[in-house]
Amino acid sequence: MDIRDDQFLWVEKYRPQKIDDCVLPEALKKTFKEYIAQGELPSFLFSGTAGVGKTTVAKALCNEIGAEYIMINGSDEGRSIDVLRTTIKSFASTVSLTDAKKVIIVDEADYMNPASVQPALRNLMEDYSQTVRFILTCNYIDKIIEPLFSRTQVFKLEPPTMKDVAMYIVKILTKENITYDMPTVATVVKEYYPDIRKIVNVVQQS
Repeated sequence: MDIRDDQFLWVEKYRPQKIDDCVLPEALKKTFKEYIAQGELPSFLFSGTAGVGKTTVAKALCNEIGAEYIMINGSDEGRSIDVLRTTIKSFASTVSLTDAKKVIIVDEADYMNPASVQPALRNLMEDYSQTVRFILTCNYIDKIIEPLFSRTQVFKLEPPTMKDVAMYIVKILTKENITYDMPTVATVVKEYYPDIRKIVNVVQQS
């Protein structure tokens, strides 16, 4: 398959939009759906290995409660305190025409400087605690400062089973009308598990 013929990478084209569609253990789905049923989210801290679905879950939660959200990448713009403050203040102070809840997703928060940027984020979370929720994601939870723990509900996203990942890949291949055989799918899943994002990318490029 020629990726250039596709308008989207499959990891984005088939990114689950609802918690039910996420490749997650059922117990965790149930917990997140309880938050959705309440129509209100707390601030979260999601940890887990790369490609396990932390950002996907964050976006799905926002979608399901109809929240306005922005993404801040901790390994990029999140390294600068000034950029962090400007982005968050601008988003938080903007008047919503739909009264939608506001969420700021801070991806790869563990890349933020723990001596300067993470404390600044903590202060911003306090300043806007009445109007904005934060969802932080990280690969290495030991790099997150304690004050951020105390301001979030912490969840470790465990990898789904290899069987569940394989079934997710099969769904994508079926929608793309691509012929496949299960032994080949199983081989790719086994090689790159539990990085679902990597598995999808490898399959698309095959």
